[in-house]
Amino acid sequence: MRRVLAVLAVALALGLAQRAEVSGGSPFGLQGGVRLVLVPFLVEGRLYAGTGAGASGGGADLLLKLPLTDLYLGLGGFLGTGPSLTLPQEGRGQGGVRAVLGTWLNLPLPLLGVFAELHPTYYPATGGLGLGGGIGVSLGF
Repeated sequence: MRRVLAVLAVALALGLAQRAEVSGGSPFGLQGGVRLVLVPFLVEGRLYAGTGAGASGGGADLLLKLPLTDLYLGLGGFLGTGPSLTLPQEGRGQGGVRAVLGTWLNLPLPLLGVFAELHPTYYPATGGLGLGGGIGVSLGF
């Protein structure tokens, strides 16, 4: 039943998505996802999944776009497994909460965007803090 719900959620997200994204960086290395417009020109949602040498998993972010700028702020959560997320308790996945500080890089390309982000992260299971980042390419529909 869980797999059916997961497939249904992904299919609905792809149907409602405004942008498809591929990025490299925290928390999972190589990630793919979609952005959904929740409030036009103001609030977006992002769903992503990824895998890398250190971890694999997925998450969701709620992003607030700052009007008249290319900046956005957000808050999200993720759940994953792998040595980079589970040290010192290797093998037991964990989740985290992250803030997102991002900007779009101004490139004169139609329907194609490049973005850079910083991710201050909190791991509730261990009480640890971290700082990550990422850079990605976004294809608009």
